[in-house]
This record gives sequence, structure tokens and C-alpha cells, in this order.
Amino acid sequence: MKLSAVLFGAAITIAGSIAMAGAANAAAFTVEALSDSIASPLDTGLILNPALTYDFAVANPANIWSAGSNSPYSRDSTANGIDPVASHYGQWTQNGFTANFGALVGFTTADGYFLIGTGPIDLSGLTGDLQLMYWDNNYPDNSGQQVLDVSSVPEPVTLSLFGAGLVGAAAMRRRRKVGKAA
Repeated sequence: MKLSAVLFGAAITIAGSIAMAGAANAAAFTVEALSDSIASPLDTGLILNPALTYDFAVANPANIWSAGSNSPYSRDSTANGIDPVASHYGQWTQNGFTANFGALVGFTTADGYFLIGTGPIDLSGLTGDLQLMYWDNNYPDNSGQQVLDVSSVPEPVTLSLFGAGLVGAAAMRRRRKVGKAA
């Protein structure tokens, strides 16, 4: 009975550790306003798994990039894009997706476009090759960049299994100490 409890606790701990190691998989991508626009998005090479949740966070949310000349209104923005009311530039719609000009947008062939903005946001169910872009249909005068961190997030069940494994290991250690003391 004791050996099976020890093996169960160890198995749970190892499974939790493996799952937690998967959460450490993170990558940073630099998205250029000039070269990584709708016409030529940045292909990250990251294949998204629909069974995982991904965390998208801009490294410096206050960082400014630009859609060009500030005449007659400012075209500077964060990854959330240019405020359509204050700037009078409105929004851009393509293939049924609408976002502010200058927004940081992701794309997969299976899911289409999705807004990342300054993040952080967690998204699940995404499938396929992740592409990133500066949302603008006229890009030759764009400038600046954003750095986006993308990482997979452990599922709550994985975290609870990991916690159960730690509790089981602690309980087994305590039993051994009590058994030796008697």
C-alpha cells in the first residue's frame, strides 16, 4: 500500500512538472510597422495548438509606432491602434475583421484575424501558423515596432494535478518521518 501511494505521488509530481515545463515555452517577436503590415505579415513559424491557451503580451505597452505623417492629425499609437475618434482616421475592415489603424493583429488561416493590441490577453482554440501584423492598408510611410511575447498557459487541470502531486509527496515524506520516529 505504501509503495503504490509513493508511486502515485511521484507520477503526479512528474506529470505536473512536465506540464509546467511546457508553460515555459515562450517566444518574443518584433513586429515592424513598415514591413509587417497586412500585405506582408510576420510569419512567426509558431504553430498554435487548439488544445492550449496562449498569452499574448506586448513587452512595452506604452511603446509608440506610427502610420505616417501627423498631418493633419496624429497617426502615432500604441499596439491598440490609433484612436478613431481623436484622430479622425477611423478603422480598417478586411475580410470581415475591423480594427483601429495601427493595431497589433494576429492571423491564422484557420481562425482569420484577431486583435492582440497591447495585451496581455489569453486566447484559446487558435489553430495553425501564427502571423503578426501592423493593421494598415497603406504602409510605406509606417515606422516603429512592437515586441510581442507569446507563451502557452498551463490548463487549470494541469495546475491542480501538479498541486496534488506536491501535496502527495509532502504527505509521503511526513509519513516516513513519523514512521522512523516511532
